[in-house]
Amino acid sequence: MTTVPTASGLSYLVISGGTGANSFASAFGRAPAFVLPVSDDGGSSAEILRCFGGPSIGDIRSRLIRLIPLPPKGQEESEADVERRAIYNLMAHRFPADAPESVVRERWEEIVEGRGELWNGVGEDKKECIRAFLVHFQTLCLRRAHKRFSFRNFSLGNGFLTGARDLFSNLPSAIFLFKSVGGVNEGAQVIPVINTNRKYLNKTITIAVQLENQSTIVGQCNISHPTPSSNPLLRHNAGGVPVVPVPINGGARRHGTRRDSRTFDTAESALATPERGTTPLLPGEEREDSGGNLAYTKGMKEVPLESRIERLFYINLYGQVSVLTLRSTDVQEIFPEPNTDFYNALDKRDVLVYSCGSLWTSIVPCIALRGLGTSIAQSKSLKAKVVLLNSVNDRETGDYTAMDYIDTIANMLRHYDVPVPLRASFGEGVPWETRSFITHVAYLEGGKVPVDEKAIRERGINVIRIPAAIHQTPEGKTPLFKSSTVSWAMDRVVEDIGH
Repeated sequence: MTTVPTASGLSYLVISGGTGANSFASAFGRAPAFVLPVSDDGGSSAEILRCFGGPSIGDIRSRLIRLIPLPPKGQEESEADVERRAIYNLMAHRFPADAPESVVRERWEEIVEGRGELWNGVGEDKKECIRAFLVHFQTLCLRRAHKRFSFRNFSLGNGFLTGARDLFSNLPSAIFLFKSVGGVNEGAQVIPVINTNRKYLNKTITIAVQLENQSTIVGQCNISHPTPSSNPLLRHNAGGVPVVPVPINGGARRHGTRRDSRTFDTAESALATPERGTTPLLPGEEREDSGGNLAYTKGMKEVPLESRIERLFYINLYGQVSVLTLRSTDVQEIFPEPNTDFYNALDKRDVLVYSCGSLWTSIVPCIALRGLGTSIAQSKSLKAKVVLLNSVNDRETGDYTAMDYIDTIANMLRHYDVPVPLRASFGEGVPWETRSFITHVAYLEGGKVPVDEKAIRERGINVIRIPAAIHQTPEGKTPLFKSSTVSWAMDRVVEDIGH
C-alpha cells in the first residue's frame, strides 16, 4: 500500500493506548498508522471478555471513532458530514452504568430494531449494515445466555466490532468494516499489536508485571488503577513464575474493572467519548467496594505501587498450550509475535512515535514482543523515533524521570528481542544502543517529569523542549499535548533529519 505523506512530507507510525493520542491524532496527517494494545481488561471490554473472550477491542474502538473525519464546529455540514457525525455519535454511545439492567436492555433492543434517535442522520444502507452486526452481537448474547451479559456501561462501538470480529473470524476485517462505515481515510491504519487471527482470536490476552520486590500483578486494571477490593499481588513458585490459585473468572475479573483510561497527557475534547464507569454487577453479585468508580479520574488518589515495575510480560492464565512457555503451571509466560502489519509499517513509515500515556500498560505491551527491537533498529525507512514524554507521572511510573522512560522503552525492546527460552538456540541477540530505538524526546515546558537534557543528549538523543509560549497552558495548569504542540514538535524533528 502506498503511504500518503503528511503535510510535512512524512508518514507516521504511532504506538499508543486507546486514549493517549486521541486528542492529537490529527497532528499525524490524514493517513497515520496507529499500533494499539489488545490487553485492556476493564470497562465495557471487561464484560465482553467475560462472556466471549478474544482480544480486547476497547482501545481499537476508541481510536477508530477518533479517526472518523468531522468538520470543525460552526462550519456548515454537508450531507456526508451529517451522516459521519451521526455514525460517530452512534459508535461512541455508552449506556449508563448506574441504570437498572431492564432499562438498558430495553434501550439496546430499541437500537437493534433500528428505532431511536441515535439512528437519525444515518443513511438506510449504512444503517442496515451496522444493524446487521449489532443483531449478530445480540445472537452471541443469546447463544451464551447462561453468561447473562450486562448492557450497563455498554459501548455500541464495542458491540459492533465484536459482532463483526465473530462473523468474519478476523479482527482486521472488522476494523476495515468500521473504517468503511465511518468514512475513515483509506490510508489510515489501526493495527492490533498482536496478530489476533487463529491462535488468539477467541482467547483473552492478559498482561502482568513483575515488581522489583519480585511481587507480580496480573491484569491491566490491577496494574494501572485497581479498585480498592482487588488483590492483584501474587506469590511465586520456586521457578519464579507467578502462581494464581484459581483461574480469573468472570466474577473475579469484574472486581478489578477499569475506571478511566484517560491520562493527564490527554487533553479534554468536546468530542471525547465518555469512558467513566465500571462493568456492572448482575443480580445476585455483590461488589466489595461500595464507592464505585463513576467519579474516579485516573491519577487522583491513586495507591502507589509498593515497588517499581521491573518488567511486563504476557501470560496464559488457563494453562493453554503455547509455542513458548517457561513451565507448565497455572500461569505461563508466553511470547507473542507482533502483528505482521506492524512489521510492514516499520518498513514503510518515516517516523515512529512512542505516544504519551500509560507507559507500562499502553506503550510497553506494544513493544514487549519477539523480534521487534531488531525490526525497529534496522528499519531502513524510519528517519526518526520520537518519544512524547508524559507531563506527569501516574501509579505505574511513580517518581520516574525522562531518563527512566527512555530506559524502560529501550530495555523492554532489548529484553524481548530474543526471549529467554530461545537464547540457548539463537544467542543473546544484538545489544542495540538506546539511540537505535529512540532518536528524539519531546517534552512540554512546565511538566512535572524531571528532564536532564544534558544526560539525554549524551546518549545521542535529541531533545525537543516545547516552550510555554507554544503550548500556552494557563498558569497553574498541567501542560498537555494537543495537535498544535505535537505538530510543532514534529516540525522540529523534520528540521533535524533534514540536516
